[in-house]
Amino acid sequence: MKMNELGLVYFSPTGTTRKVIMEAARNIDLKSVSYDLSIHKEKKPAMQFKKNDLVLFGIPVYAGRVPKTFLEYFENLQGDNTPAALIATYGCREYEDALLELKNEVEKRGFKVIGAAAFPTEHSIVRKIGMSRPNKEDLKVIADFGVQLNRRVKKSENFDNISIEVPGNDPYKKYSTASLTPKVDTTLCTECKACAKACPAGAISMTDPKKTDKKLCISCMRCVRSCKQRARYVSTFKMNQLEKKLAKLCKTDKAADIFM
Repeated sequence: MKMNELGLVYFSPTGTTRKVIMEAARNIDLKSVSYDLSIHKEKKPAMQFKKNDLVLFGIPVYAGRVPKTFLEYFENLQGDNTPAALIATYGCREYEDALLELKNEVEKRGFKVIGAAAFPTEHSIVRKIGMSRPNKEDLKVIADFGVQLNRRVKKSENFDNISIEVPGNDPYKKYSTASLTPKVDTTLCTECKACAKACPAGAISMTDPKKTDKKLCISCMRCVRSCKQRARYVSTFKMNQLEKKLAKLCKTDKAADIFM
């Protein structure tokens, strides 16, 4: 089968998942088109793919699940028995049901999963956990995943005989969040609205960017990273509590899991 193009569909509030998916894509010999779903859009874009496209789906794992914000865009997603590969990044704890959930969701919408991977990376909140991952060694593994996918799509006329099994439970674990809605230092905030524009969940008011809807906030920390004034932050007490909890659960030397 002559392949058409490479679709990159990803959610990457702090940029790590984007870095991983781009490294994999760099090793696939197809022209790529990106769908960055990290920016809040009231009108969801149409994402329709042909049977001779290849689509990489990339997500960060939130408490063992696919982020709800990412799945909201799936209402306009459609494949045509389109080959797809899955990438999950996680902060060195566990990815639990996320890969299985992502696999089930894309298969419902006309995609054939031909590969999957889970890559341990720097934790998005407690950044000293897995600090600077993906590192050089991680990038080699990610690149090799892309090479394997490239080899697979080049030599296969169809993908009917490929069956990818990934770990996880169905029903999935209950959704939970870190409940770490960033605070605002009003003495530093200039109301530039960079945080409101960057928020993937639309949780920050455009008219008053000092206000955050806690019910919509997904604790992704994009607003903290995007604020040049350093006006957005997580309280030291809550950060210390989370760090103590994660220190017992996370292993910074975790290796990637590849499913081909």
